[in-house]
Amino acid sequence: METAAKKQGTSSNYRKYIESKLSDNKDFQKLANDFKSLNFNEGIVRQDYPQGRNYRKSYLTLLIVQSLKSKDLNDFNERITGLLPVNEQMKMFNILKNAQPYFRKYVWNDGELKMKKQVVALEKYQDLSSEMFLRFNKFYKSSWNQQIPFYVTLYPIPGKSGSTVSTPHGNALCIGTLTDTNDIEGTLSVTMHEMCHILYQEQDREVQLEQEKYFNENPSKYSKLAYSYFNEAVATALGNGYAWKVLKKGVLDKGDWYNNPTINLFAKAIYSITEKYLEENKTIDKAFIDYSIKVFGETFPDSIYEYNQNFNTIDIFTDDIEGNYIFDNFFEYFNANNVGVSSPMKNISKSPKLLEGNSSFIIILDKHQKEYLEELKIVFPEIKNINYDESIQNISFLDSKGRMIVLLFINKKQDLKAAMEKLSKHKKIEKNKFIQY
Repeated sequence: METAAKKQGTSSNYRKYIESKLSDNKDFQKLANDFKSLNFNEGIVRQDYPQGRNYRKSYLTLLIVQSLKSKDLNDFNERITGLLPVNEQMKMFNILKNAQPYFRKYVWNDGELKMKKQVVALEKYQDLSSEMFLRFNKFYKSSWNQQIPFYVTLYPIPGKSGSTVSTPHGNALCIGTLTDTNDIEGTLSVTMHEMCHILYQEQDREVQLEQEKYFNENPSKYSKLAYSYFNEAVATALGNGYAWKVLKKGVLDKGDWYNNPTINLFAKAIYSITEKYLEENKTIDKAFIDYSIKVFGETFPDSIYEYNQNFNTIDIFTDDIEGNYIFDNFFEYFNANNVGVSSPMKNISKSPKLLEGNSSFIIILDKHQKEYLEELKIVFPEIKNINYDESIQNISFLDSKGRMIVLLFINKKQDLKAAMEKLSKHKKIEKNKFIQY
């Protein structure tokens, strides 16, 4: 249902398959739209962990962990009682109950035996994957306790080629797998990749603070961006690089390791030092992080001015445009790892997030543009000499903290899609001016 609702982080070819079967089915489309209206992005945030690590457990993660342990929908519904308001819980339950026959007919009935065959094939690698897990756990200096099991669950994506999506949730790994392929080593390397994300998140607070300190104290102008991509790049180097090589008896994958070019190239740039650290049984340290920052700058010299690169960790301010509408329009044109939406914008000049955060910011001015521009000058003296003009659409600059700040001027909510499209085509800040267009 996440895929049918076109939610962030779902497989595009799985979505096309669902649309090919059910785009004309009004009952199912209503279920998908109703599911889309549910907001599982909120969650539990730990303020005592490093800001750059964004330590949070969304309600979606909590729900998925319980779903993987449930024998059926009724069991799942009982397990999640208390996580959501009862009316939201029952709305979700009824949507899933009514959608289940479609899933069985178009996905599960044909895919079940194929999935079970792949599970049997994967089980043959249990000892090898356990050995790699222990090595990765040491490398991350993670606090993961071996007494807590991992739940690895394959979910079927009909077809033999195309994009798959896998995600970590607590101690549960959801691995999207093409039903008509037999790439067992590829599936296992993706599983190890997702496991790495959990190991990274479950480092002790002191370890996280230490590693964030190394990034913050590095004088390179690329340190902030390297930090934002570090989690995904290291997981890719380990899972899609090292684990693949082990599974393929010493042969490194010569193709792309990740479908995001920044992550793909960053992972390959740090692969040699990552493999060296694993072979020497070393953990991530200052030298590893300094090297990662160095090669990031060498690989992406213009990245500090590029929108897509800086939007990997982004906070978006709006007066009253709803979050899902912003997500839909933003993700149509940009990739991102962490996206937050804050509203309303009253007293924005006093916002702790804007004053103290390390992310990039998009501030959508769809109301009271002149007034908000004047207030923002309090936070950003860089734009103090800009006078409001109705023709201004985009003010972009790097502030004194090296953060990318983008002010988008639109007249109404419906203009947001065109504004995001134009921003993506502009690609990067023109260094010598604030008003981009």
